[in-house]
Amino acid sequence: MEGILVGIVVYLIILMAIGIWANRYTENEDQYFVGGRKVSIIAAALSDKASDFSGWLMLGYPGQAFKSGLGAFWAAVGCLFGTLADYVFVGPRLRIYSGRFRAITVPDYLEARLMDDTKLIRILGALIILIFMTVYVSAQYAAGGKALAQAFGIGVNTGVVITAVVVMIYVLMGGFFAVVWTDVVQAMFMVATLVLMPVLALGVLGGFDRATALMSSTHLDPFGGRTGFAALVFAIGYASWIVGYFGQPHIVTRYMSVEDPRKLRRPGIFISGIWTIIVLWGAFFSGFLGYAMFKAGIVHVSDPERIIPAMAMVLLPGWLAGFVIAGILAAIMSTADSQLLVASSAVARDVLHMVFGVELEENTMVNLGRVVVFTLTAIAIYLALSGSKIVYDIVATAWGGLAVGFGPIILLTLWWSRVTKEAGIAGMAYGLISEVILESKIYGWAFNAKAPGIFGVIGAKLAGVPVFFVNFFITLGVIVLVSLLTKPPEEVVKTHREIFKKVPVERAISQAEHVARFAEEIGLMRES
Repeated sequence: MEGILVGIVVYLIILMAIGIWANRYTENEDQYFVGGRKVSIIAAALSDKASDFSGWLMLGYPGQAFKSGLGAFWAAVGCLFGTLADYVFVGPRLRIYSGRFRAITVPDYLEARLMDDTKLIRILGALIILIFMTVYVSAQYAAGGKALAQAFGIGVNTGVVITAVVVMIYVLMGGFFAVVWTDVVQAMFMVATLVLMPVLALGVLGGFDRATALMSSTHLDPFGGRTGFAALVFAIGYASWIVGYFGQPHIVTRYMSVEDPRKLRRPGIFISGIWTIIVLWGAFFSGFLGYAMFKAGIVHVSDPERIIPAMAMVLLPGWLAGFVIAGILAAIMSTADSQLLVASSAVARDVLHMVFGVELEENTMVNLGRVVVFTLTAIAIYLALSGSKIVYDIVATAWGGLAVGFGPIILLTLWWSRVTKEAGIAGMAYGLISEVILESKIYGWAFNAKAPGIFGVIGAKLAGVPVFFVNFFITLGVIVLVSLLTKPPEEVVKTHREIFKKVPVERAISQAEHVARFAEEIGLMRES
């Protein structure tokens, strides 16, 4: 027990030191929320993936591999291709556009891109972020509670509170710089943990053949024993995570922070792709082989989502098990801190400053963001203590809400000049309302049982496919339809075509950077 504690404490000291260092580079809201757009591609790519996978990777996904066997591998396929698609279809173009508009947040970008003077897009965006990011953060706290409970024999609720306090402290200290550089450290911890555990498990089991001999035929079937159309639906159900990547503000904000947008394609996509393959392989086989260890009586666990910490305590000496538990906390914290920062920006900048016109000094805006972090932490703790404790399901709920609320409109604004603000408002409003209704059961709310009409059909999870996967394409259709019935300002169409249609991408990047620098210089001249 003492050895485990030593490993975790050393890790937390490293995080706190990074937070203190990063605080020196956080003097205004641009630095606090997007790192002043001077984050290196290596740091941004590793931070992107660390903030992406969260406690889902270290607890939720291994738990699914423990329960479903080879069938859970389809989730890894969805996540890998979602990562690659994000770098191809979202990253470079979003960085170009956000740099041109000096956008700090996703609602910033959408409002400027669609020339929305009603403020409705910003308000809807802030609501989507606040609701689903808070749920997402609660999932991380629930995961932290499970990891600490397994390691120290404390109650899950006590572990929830401890996790929340640690995350909140270093987000308050350093803002985006602290988040990015702690994410880099955490990404390394996650890789080490997820490579180590399957190798050790194979050793103690006596090889892969011995491990598979302990499993049922269903565990060894990539379609969970299903055939025909049911097998296809099973695979789509697990792989459906792919559509969510386009709409996760805590991920796409990383693209907005990169110093050179050209590097999002190479080496960014290479770094993220390799890292994703390694950790998804490790997470899957940790749960898969953990089930074999459970069947062999080597490890005992009451909750499948605790399999990795349980394996670490059996396979490793105490101090090294502490570092593995720290690796689990790394995944949890690297996502929770990013999500708190995005939610903070939604309130402090998108609502108070940009909607209500509250004029505050830069340092006051940063401090206000920190107050919001504290408040949202308290709400997320309450949800983690009172709601579902199944990390996989909670993350799917939040992921789906953000995917439907932001994914379709972000994709279309980056690739179609014809999108209108009316379509953006309609699509985001539909996404917000429908996802709150359809996904609300995760906290015991009763909307799903009473949802009429199309909501009831989708809520029944057609053929076993998750709600958000179907709803993503419905929202996409809503935006396209409304765009065709309305007309965007000529300036919007012209700007989009100037950047992406009539010049090569390399020149588009250079032009966007030149415009941004010129605007900044004009601003400085006026101040002087």
